[in-house]
Amino acid sequence: MAKRTLGLGKAAKAKKQKIESSSTNPETSTNQTEPEQNSNELTIELPKDIDSTNDENEEIIELKGLYKTYLDSERDNELILNGIIHECDRILRNYNSAENSENKIIPSTFYKIYAFSLSELSKFYNNDLKKVSDFFEESLNRIEDGLRKFPKDIELLFIKFKILINQIILQYISQLNINSTSIKDIDVEEIEINLKEEIDYALTYYDEAETKALEDGDYKIFNNDEICEILENFDDLLEIIDNFGKEEEEEEEEEEYEGEEKKQKRAKSKGDEDEDENSDSDSEEIELSESHPLYPLKTTDKYKKWWQNHTNKYLEILNKLKSPSFKIQKRLNERLGQSYLKESEFTTNIYLTLKFNDDYSGIEELEGLTAEESRELSIELIEKAIYHLTPKTQEDDEDPENWVNVAESKILLGNLYDINSKEQEKNYLEAEILLRAANNSTNGKYQDVLDNLLAKDD
Repeated sequence: MAKRTLGLGKAAKAKKQKIESSSTNPETSTNQTEPEQNSNELTIELPKDIDSTNDENEEIIELKGLYKTYLDSERDNELILNGIIHECDRILRNYNSAENSENKIIPSTFYKIYAFSLSELSKFYNNDLKKVSDFFEESLNRIEDGLRKFPKDIELLFIKFKILINQIILQYISQLNINSTSIKDIDVEEIEINLKEEIDYALTYYDEAETKALEDGDYKIFNNDEICEILENFDDLLEIIDNFGKEEEEEEEEEEYEGEEKKQKRAKSKGDEDEDENSDSDSEEIELSESHPLYPLKTTDKYKKWWQNHTNKYLEILNKLKSPSFKIQKRLNERLGQSYLKESEFTTNIYLTLKFNDDYSGIEELEGLTAEESRELSIELIEKAIYHLTPKTQEDDEDPENWVNVAESKILLGNLYDINSKEQEKNYLEAEILLRAANNSTNGKYQDVLDNLLAKDD
């Protein structure tokens, strides 16, 4: 089944600092000098499809265009960010100068762009926690400047939530290993960071922004990639927490294969390597001690439920629009489907253990659930997953990978019914039809999955 790609988590580990121009120092960002003309000079054709209002002057419109260029790019160019921040500094000086005789007010969008761009710079300095901390501090200061002038501004509230979540990932969780017992504040070592409190604090801004948007009937704001990305970032945070320590454990295991054992492993056939990869993906969950900062987060479903509920609400809001974004709907439906599938693993394991594991013979309940209760919960969750993974448009229905995702979910659902029962045969048949279609469309790419399903019928 297709795995979701991580956004910020991978960015925090994989992105290396790029020196394409003079580094931006958050402490002196408002005093940058004009960049010299050289081979690294940034030249950008501003997009024509940016939103603007009649009361915005040309420099704000150009700033929005530069910002959109960054959002639409791979977001791996520090030079663009430095250019945005330089423009923000210059605009701020102009508006604060005595020459601003008309007393024009800087629009709220300016503070959103300024703040988010500063927070994005932190990704290029992931090896320097002090700089990362300074960037986030400056970023949040800019958001507060904006909220003082525009209280309850929906975009600013949403972006503050996004910045706070990014800070949790890039500044706080990045400090941790599996043996950590606390997170220290970078500037005041005596202060310990409580991640649960930090997340709860961040959620208040999303809730406030969502409530205000619904009260105002501002549904259009949700039809925006930038706002959709906010929920995706929170989902990334949950996945980082859920998978925390696995990469570290894999690195330690690799070190144990140094020398002759490692050479022997490398000499294995391709088939053996594939088996190793499959076994790695099914590795046991890392157990954290109760003193670990992530322990309270790994042992609660509060935040998963929050994300599922608000993502479902997001999709409901999009359905109220005349022309909702197909791409946004597809992205969120896929994430919801995968979330429900992952949640079903817990109850499915309980059912299989109580039903088929001889070591649990005579035991009626496990984790407070009977075999039948856990089976019913699993069926409910997998049916939700199938609903969200099932293509909603003709364009979506043309992607074989979507067919395979639904087929594999139907196989999981079929496994929960009695052998050769009507329900099981129905789900297996529907899965087979989808897999055959996907296999034919991809020249046999999914033959192994199809063979495994057909073997169940033998």
